[in-house]
Amino acid sequence: MTGRTWSLWNREFDSPVILASGTAGFGFELMDMGYLDGVAAVISKATTLRPRKGNPPPRIVETRFGLLNSVGLANPGVEEVVTRILPEASALPVPLIVNVAGETEQEFASVVEMLEKSPVPFGYEINVSCPNVSEGGVAFGASPSTVERVSRLVGQTSSRPFSVKLTPNEGSITESALAAQEGGAGAVTVCNTFLGMTVDWRTGMIPLERKVGGYSSPALLPLTVARVHITCQAVDIPVLASGGVSRPEDVLELLAAGASMVQVGTWLMRRPGSGAELRDGVLELLEDVSP
Repeated sequence: MTGRTWSLWNREFDSPVILASGTAGFGFELMDMGYLDGVAAVISKATTLRPRKGNPPPRIVETRFGLLNSVGLANPGVEEVVTRILPEASALPVPLIVNVAGETEQEFASVVEMLEKSPVPFGYEINVSCPNVSEGGVAFGASPSTVERVSRLVGQTSSRPFSVKLTPNEGSITESALAAQEGGAGAVTVCNTFLGMTVDWRTGMIPLERKVGGYSSPALLPLTVARVHITCQAVDIPVLASGGVSRPEDVLELLAAGASMVQVGTWLMRRPGSGAELRDGVLELLEDVSP
Protein backbone atom coordinates (compact mmCIF):
# COMPACT_ATOMS: atom_id res chain seq x y z
CA MET A 1 0.00 0.00 0.00
CA THR A 2 2.82 2.40 -0.85
CA GLY A 3 3.98 4.32 -3.86
CA ARG A 4 0.68 6.03 -4.68
CA THR A 5 0.83 9.80 -4.87
CA TRP A 6 -1.44 12.64 -5.93
CA SER A 7 -0.34 16.15 -6.81
CA LEU A 8 -1.67 19.67 -6.46
CA TRP A 9 0.15 22.92 -7.19
CA ASN A 10 3.53 21.23 -7.70
CA ARG A 11 3.35 19.34 -4.43
CA GLU A 12 3.09 15.57 -4.02
CA PHE A 13 0.74 13.99 -1.47
CA ASP A 14 0.34 10.42 -0.27
CA SER A 15 -3.42 10.97 0.02
CA PRO A 16 -6.07 12.39 -2.33
CA VAL A 17 -8.26 13.48 0.59
CA ILE A 18 -8.66 17.13 1.61
CA LEU A 19 -10.86 18.29 4.48
CA ALA A 20 -13.54 20.65 3.17
CA SER A 21 -14.02 24.21 4.36
CA GLY A 22 -16.40 24.73 7.24
CA THR A 23 -16.16 21.18 8.56
CA ALA A 24 -12.80 21.15 10.34
CA GLY A 25 -12.35 24.74 11.58
CA PHE A 26 -8.65 25.46 11.15
CA GLY A 27 -7.75 21.84 11.88
CA PHE A 28 -6.72 22.26 15.53
CA GLU A 29 -9.29 19.97 17.13
CA LEU A 30 -8.69 17.15 14.66
CA MET A 31 -4.93 17.59 15.10
CA ASP A 32 -5.28 17.28 18.88
CA MET A 33 -7.25 14.06 18.41
CA GLY A 34 -4.68 12.67 15.98
CA TYR A 35 -7.17 12.70 13.11
CA LEU A 36 -5.13 14.55 10.48
CA ASP A 37 -3.27 11.36 9.60
CA GLY A 38 -4.15 10.39 6.04
CA VAL A 39 -5.20 13.93 5.12
CA ALA A 40 -3.48 15.80 2.29
CA ALA A 41 -4.55 19.28 3.43
CA VAL A 42 -7.09 21.17 5.50
CA ILE A 43 -9.22 23.94 4.03
CA SER A 44 -10.07 26.42 6.76
CA LYS A 45 -13.46 27.82 7.58
CA ALA A 46 -14.25 31.03 5.71
CA THR A 47 -12.23 34.16 6.47
CA THR A 48 -13.75 37.57 5.74
CA LEU A 49 -12.44 41.13 5.92
CA ARG A 50 -14.36 41.96 9.08
CA PRO A 51 -15.53 39.70 11.93
CA ARG A 52 -18.89 38.01 11.38
CA LYS A 53 -21.16 36.62 14.08
CA GLY A 54 -22.92 34.42 11.57
CA ASN A 55 -26.57 33.48 11.43
CA PRO A 56 -28.70 32.93 14.55
CA PRO A 57 -29.12 29.32 15.74
CA PRO A 58 -30.10 26.73 14.87
CA ARG A 59 -27.43 26.70 12.19
CA ILE A 60 -27.46 22.99 11.39
CA VAL A 61 -30.53 20.81 10.89
CA GLU A 62 -30.35 17.07 10.28
CA THR A 63 -32.54 15.68 7.52
CA ARG A 64 -33.34 12.12 6.51
CA PHE A 65 -30.36 11.81 4.21
CA GLY A 66 -28.03 14.65 5.16
CA LEU A 67 -27.60 18.07 6.72
CA LEU A 68 -28.82 21.60 6.10
CA ASN A 69 -26.50 24.34 7.30
CA SER A 70 -26.87 28.09 7.60
CA VAL A 71 -23.77 29.14 9.50
CA GLY A 72 -23.42 32.54 7.85
CA LEU A 73 -19.62 32.56 7.48
CA ALA A 74 -19.04 33.12 11.21
CA ASN A 75 -15.37 34.00 11.77
CA PRO A 76 -13.19 36.46 13.71
CA GLY A 77 -12.08 38.42 10.62
CA VAL A 78 -8.83 38.33 8.69
CA GLU A 79 -6.80 40.47 11.10
CA GLU A 80 -7.44 38.04 13.95
CA VAL A 81 -6.78 35.09 11.67
CA VAL A 82 -3.40 36.49 10.61
CA THR A 83 -2.23 37.63 14.05
CA ARG A 84 -3.52 34.82 16.25
CA ILE A 85 -4.78 31.77 14.36
CA LEU A 86 -2.26 31.29 11.56
CA PRO A 87 0.80 31.36 13.86
CA GLU A 88 -0.78 28.47 15.76
CA ALA A 89 -1.65 26.74 12.48
CA SER A 90 2.06 26.49 11.67
CA ALA A 91 2.01 23.45 13.97
CA LEU A 92 -0.40 21.55 11.74
CA PRO A 93 1.15 18.39 10.27
CA VAL A 94 -0.50 19.08 6.89
CA PRO A 95 -0.78 22.17 4.66
CA LEU A 96 -3.52 24.71 5.35
CA ILE A 97 -5.54 26.24 2.52
CA VAL A 98 -7.44 29.32 3.68
CA ASN A 99 -11.01 29.76 2.46
CA VAL A 100 -11.73 33.40 1.57
CA ALA A 101 -15.14 35.09 1.35
CA GLY A 102 -16.19 38.65 0.66
CA GLU A 103 -19.16 40.97 0.26
CA THR A 104 -17.71 42.84 -2.71
CA GLU A 105 -15.25 41.90 -5.45
CA GLN A 106 -12.48 43.99 -3.91
CA GLU A 107 -12.92 42.37 -0.49
CA PHE A 108 -11.62 39.05 -1.77
CA ALA A 109 -8.36 40.70 -2.78
CA SER A 110 -8.22 42.69 0.46
CA VAL A 111 -8.52 39.53 2.55
CA VAL A 112 -5.85 37.77 0.48
CA GLU A 113 -3.57 40.82 0.79
CA MET A 114 -3.76 40.49 4.58
CA LEU A 115 -3.23 36.71 4.46
CA GLU A 116 -0.10 37.22 2.36
CA LYS A 117 1.57 38.60 5.50
CA SER A 118 1.62 35.08 6.93
CA PRO A 119 3.97 32.32 5.72
CA VAL A 120 1.46 29.63 6.73
CA PRO A 121 -1.15 29.28 3.93
CA PHE A 122 -0.33 26.76 1.22
CA GLY A 123 -2.92 28.45 -0.97
CA TYR A 124 -6.44 29.86 -0.95
CA GLU A 125 -9.94 28.74 -1.80
CA ILE A 126 -12.03 31.66 -3.05
CA ASN A 127 -15.68 31.18 -2.15
CA VAL A 128 -17.72 32.84 -4.91
CA SER A 129 -20.89 31.19 -3.61
CA CYS A 130 -21.41 33.99 -1.09
CA PRO A 131 -23.73 36.94 -1.93
CA ASN A 132 -22.44 40.00 -3.78
CA VAL A 133 -23.78 42.86 -1.66
CA SER A 134 -23.14 45.48 -4.34
CA GLU A 135 -25.24 43.48 -6.82
CA GLY A 136 -28.27 42.95 -4.61
CA GLY A 137 -27.17 39.71 -2.95
CA VAL A 138 -26.80 37.49 -6.03
CA ALA A 139 -23.98 34.98 -5.59
CA PHE A 140 -20.68 36.04 -7.18
CA GLY A 141 -20.54 32.67 -8.90
CA ALA A 142 -23.79 33.30 -10.80
CA SER A 143 -21.96 35.57 -13.23
CA PRO A 144 -18.92 34.27 -15.15
CA SER A 145 -17.71 37.83 -15.73
CA THR A 146 -17.79 38.46 -11.97
CA VAL A 147 -15.93 35.20 -11.33
CA GLU A 148 -13.26 36.27 -13.80
CA ARG A 149 -12.88 39.71 -12.20
CA VAL A 150 -12.63 38.25 -8.68
CA SER A 151 -10.08 35.69 -9.87
CA ARG A 152 -8.02 38.36 -11.58
CA LEU A 153 -8.07 40.61 -8.50
CA VAL A 154 -6.96 37.73 -6.29
CA GLY A 155 -4.31 36.66 -8.78
CA GLN A 156 -2.84 40.15 -8.86
CA THR A 157 -2.63 40.14 -5.06
CA SER A 158 -1.58 36.59 -4.24
CA SER A 159 1.84 35.00 -4.41
CA ARG A 160 0.21 31.61 -3.83
CA PRO A 161 -2.05 29.40 -5.94
CA PHE A 162 -5.78 29.49 -5.37
CA SER A 163 -8.90 27.55 -6.22
CA VAL A 164 -12.28 29.14 -6.92
CA LYS A 165 -15.13 27.34 -5.16
CA LEU A 166 -18.09 27.31 -7.53
CA THR A 167 -21.80 27.27 -6.79
CA PRO A 168 -24.14 24.61 -8.25
CA ASN A 169 -27.19 26.78 -7.64
CA GLU A 170 -26.92 29.66 -10.10
CA GLY A 171 -25.55 30.10 -13.60
CA SER A 172 -23.43 27.63 -15.57
CA ILE A 173 -20.74 25.87 -13.57
CA THR A 174 -18.63 25.24 -16.68
CA GLU A 175 -18.81 28.87 -17.81
CA SER A 176 -17.84 29.98 -14.30
CA ALA A 177 -14.97 27.47 -14.24
CA LEU A 178 -13.67 28.78 -17.56
CA ALA A 179 -13.95 32.33 -16.24
CA ALA A 180 -11.96 31.38 -13.12
CA GLN A 181 -9.27 29.84 -15.31
CA GLU A 182 -9.16 32.90 -17.54
CA GLY A 183 -8.84 35.09 -14.45
CA GLY A 184 -5.78 33.17 -13.24
CA ALA A 185 -7.15 30.56 -10.83
CA GLY A 186 -4.94 27.54 -10.25
CA ALA A 187 -7.91 25.22 -9.69
CA VAL A 188 -11.66 25.16 -9.24
CA THR A 189 -13.60 23.45 -6.47
CA VAL A 190 -16.72 21.64 -7.67
CA CYS A 191 -18.80 22.41 -5.83
CA ASN A 192 -20.40 24.17 -2.86
CA THR A 193 -23.56 22.93 -1.14
CA PHE A 194 -26.92 22.74 -2.89
CA LEU A 195 -29.78 24.94 -1.73
CA GLY A 196 -32.26 23.05 0.41
CA MET A 197 -35.04 23.52 2.94
CA THR A 198 -37.14 21.44 5.29
CA VAL A 199 -40.61 22.22 6.65
CA ASP A 200 -42.58 20.59 9.48
CA TRP A 201 -45.78 19.73 7.60
CA ARG A 202 -47.75 19.60 10.84
CA THR A 203 -46.94 23.13 12.00
CA GLY A 204 -45.53 24.81 8.91
CA MET A 205 -42.41 25.71 10.92
CA ILE A 206 -39.07 26.04 9.13
CA PRO A 207 -36.20 25.34 11.56
CA LEU A 208 -33.54 27.55 9.93
CA GLU A 209 -33.89 31.27 10.63
CA ARG A 210 -32.89 31.99 7.02
CA LYS A 211 -35.36 29.31 5.81
CA VAL A 212 -33.06 28.00 3.05
CA GLY A 213 -29.65 26.50 3.77
CA GLY A 214 -26.85 24.56 2.15
CA TYR A 215 -27.63 20.87 1.75
CA SER A 216 -24.90 18.24 1.98
CA SER A 217 -25.41 14.49 1.81
CA PRO A 218 -23.91 11.24 0.48
CA ALA A 219 -26.94 11.20 -1.82
CA LEU A 220 -25.43 14.16 -3.73
CA LEU A 221 -22.51 12.10 -5.03
CA PRO A 222 -23.91 11.53 -8.56
CA LEU A 223 -24.61 15.26 -8.89
CA THR A 224 -21.02 16.04 -7.93
CA VAL A 225 -19.62 13.36 -10.24
CA ALA A 226 -21.53 14.84 -13.18
CA ARG A 227 -20.35 18.39 -12.45
CA VAL A 228 -16.75 17.27 -11.97
CA HIS A 229 -16.87 15.42 -15.29
CA ILE A 230 -18.26 18.30 -17.34
CA THR A 231 -15.96 20.81 -15.65
CA CYS A 232 -12.89 18.68 -16.34
CA GLN A 233 -13.90 18.60 -20.01
CA ALA A 234 -14.04 22.40 -20.06
CA VAL A 235 -10.92 23.55 -18.21
CA ASP A 236 -7.19 22.77 -18.14
CA ILE A 237 -6.65 23.51 -14.44
CA PRO A 238 -7.13 21.00 -11.60
CA VAL A 239 -10.64 20.29 -10.38
CA LEU A 240 -11.08 19.65 -6.66
CA ALA A 241 -14.19 17.57 -6.07
CA SER A 242 -16.43 18.35 -3.12
CA GLY A 243 -19.77 16.78 -2.27
CA GLY A 244 -21.21 13.39 -1.37
CA VAL A 245 -18.12 11.55 -0.13
CA SER A 246 -18.54 8.92 2.58
CA ARG A 247 -16.67 5.86 1.23
CA PRO A 248 -13.31 5.12 -0.41
CA GLU A 249 -15.24 4.11 -3.53
CA ASP A 250 -16.69 7.63 -3.68
CA VAL A 251 -13.20 9.13 -3.69
CA LEU A 252 -12.10 6.84 -6.51
CA GLU A 253 -15.25 7.57 -8.51
CA LEU A 254 -14.60 11.31 -8.35
CA LEU A 255 -10.95 10.78 -9.30
CA ALA A 256 -12.10 8.63 -12.23
CA ALA A 257 -14.42 11.48 -13.29
CA GLY A 258 -11.34 13.69 -13.56
CA ALA A 259 -10.83 15.27 -10.14
CA SER A 260 -7.25 15.89 -9.03
CA MET A 261 -8.08 15.76 -5.32
CA VAL A 262 -11.26 15.03 -3.36
CA GLN A 263 -12.71 16.88 -0.39
CA VAL A 264 -14.67 15.29 2.45
CA GLY A 265 -16.81 17.44 4.71
CA THR A 266 -20.12 16.44 6.28
CA TRP A 267 -18.93 12.87 6.80
CA LEU A 268 -16.35 14.21 9.27
CA MET A 269 -19.17 15.03 11.68
CA ARG A 270 -20.05 11.36 11.86
CA ARG A 271 -16.50 10.03 11.61
CA PRO A 272 -13.84 12.62 12.54
CA GLY A 273 -11.10 10.17 11.60
CA SER A 274 -12.48 9.54 8.13
CA GLY A 275 -9.47 11.19 6.45
CA ALA A 276 -7.27 8.20 7.28
CA GLU A 277 -10.13 5.73 6.74
CA LEU A 278 -10.78 7.04 3.25
CA ARG A 279 -7.09 7.22 2.32
CA ASP A 280 -6.41 3.69 3.56
CA GLY A 281 -9.51 2.38 1.83
CA VAL A 282 -8.47 4.00 -1.45
CA LEU A 283 -5.02 2.43 -1.26
CA GLU A 284 -6.45 -0.98 -0.49
CA LEU A 285 -8.90 -0.82 -3.38
CA LEU A 286 -6.17 0.29 -5.77
CA GLU A 287 -3.93 -2.53 -4.58
CA ASP A 288 -6.72 -5.04 -5.21
CA VAL A 289 -7.03 -3.98 -8.86
CA SER A 290 -3.30 -3.64 -9.53
CA PRO A 291 -1.92 -6.19 -12.01
